[in-house]
Amino acid sequence: MARPALTDEQRRGIRRSIRAAASKLHAENGMQDISARAIAQSAGVSVGTIYSHFGNLTELMQSLWKQPARKMIEDMESAANTGNATERLKNLIDIYIQFSRDNWSVYRGAFMFVRPDEHEAPPQVALDQDRMFKILKQTIIDGQSRGEFRSGDPDQITQTLWSGIHGAIALPTNFHRLALDASPERVDSMLDLLFEWVQTTTNS
Repeated sequence: MARPALTDEQRRGIRRSIRAAASKLHAENGMQDISARAIAQSAGVSVGTIYSHFGNLTELMQSLWKQPARKMIEDMESAANTGNATERLKNLIDIYIQFSRDNWSVYRGAFMFVRPDEHEAPPQVALDQDRMFKILKQTIIDGQSRGEFRSGDPDQITQTLWSGIHGAIALPTNFHRLALDASPERVDSMLDLLFEWVQTTTNS
């Protein structure tokens, strides 16, 4: 006799159980020992059940970080509507930095995730399809139009700005071999340097 079809609520409950198991394993061991078999065992489901709810392990792990990251981006969208371009850009970067401090495990997963070779690569999207990049880039463009920011390709300026801040946050963790200073002051110093650079106009 065929099993009755699961209700939508039952399916959501299974997804929650799988996500909770994956989150627990990630918190305990990082990505080192994450596998479909380990998650299935922890969640009390079969490996096949995992893949019926999530296309692959990369999709499953990314799902753990989407909601907190989405909230951060919504906060950035609100901040992008107030003040001049310089004030807006500082507020946007402050939100990003504060997110890394308040949600370290989520930040590591969402922004420092190094995909193991056995995991499928997520599809790439164009820069202008990423909400955070678009917010930062539009602020750069606005600042350029008002003479607040240096001229140049806004895509490249945005990427340089984001890369500098991200590097200051991530390097002490990613390059643990060196006794790098991981204090918040180092991130603040990088932010000061980047703003000095982005505000260097051709007329200065």
